[in-house]
Amino acid sequence: MRAALKKYWRHTALAMQETLAYRVTYIVNMFSMVVTYTVIFFVWSAVYAGNPDLDGYQWQEMKSYLIVSLFLSSLVSMSSEFRISRQIRTGNIAIELLRPADYQKASLSITLGYSISEGVLIAIACLGFAFVTGATVIPQNALTWLLFIVSVLFSMATKFLMVYVFGLVSFWTTSLMGISWLRRGLTDFFSGALIPLALFPSTLRTITDWLPFKAIVWIPASVFTGRLYGRALTRDFAVAFIWIVVLWFLGRLVWKAAMRKVTIQGG
Repeated sequence: MRAALKKYWRHTALAMQETLAYRVTYIVNMFSMVVTYTVIFFVWSAVYAGNPDLDGYQWQEMKSYLIVSLFLSSLVSMSSEFRISRQIRTGNIAIELLRPADYQKASLSITLGYSISEGVLIAIACLGFAFVTGATVIPQNALTWLLFIVSVLFSMATKFLMVYVFGLVSFWTTSLMGISWLRRGLTDFFSGALIPLALFPSTLRTITDWLPFKAIVWIPASVFTGRLYGRALTRDFAVAFIWIVVLWFLGRLVWKAAMRKVTIQGG
């Protein structure tokens, strides 16, 4: 057991080293994300200019929500998704198949390494963003912070598994770009990254309650701002956990299907 953990931890450590080695690339990616959310921030600022209260959301709370959304959306970047497709396209996936490691677990370990390194950069950016915008709604007790950390772990697991499953589609297509943008669009919209789910029409909100996307942004951001707690939080955690299990085994099934009929471009 210890040897297995050490093996996968090595993947995490190497991913962290890669982030530091190519830090300019990651800083540029983070800067791009910050610019995107700056635009979103000013759009919401314009919305609130003539209305200080939007369905119970005060502007101070919305600012905190957007900053947390920026942090969560950046934790598992598209680099993990394109890493899988790049390995398949170039044929380097064959090398991965020869390694004495489970590919899904190894990918999770590598994504964790990316997330730790990138998380530090984006956390600094978010703190700067909060300081400039004057966001003030933060958890007031240790329990809320603990629940927020748990929800962030759920967020990372859910997004990684989505990225992993969509990345494996490269076994059947020559380009992942369109599929990746589809995944990102669905994730940003249904996770609440662009619009808090509480502002959705009731029918659409009911649908999102049972989708996995909710765990990526809405649950952690709502825990952070104090909107989600008690039984509602327990229910959402339960749904998120079930989806993580389902997506994990879906990843297994897609991988097995890919191994039965492999198409590698260029290798």
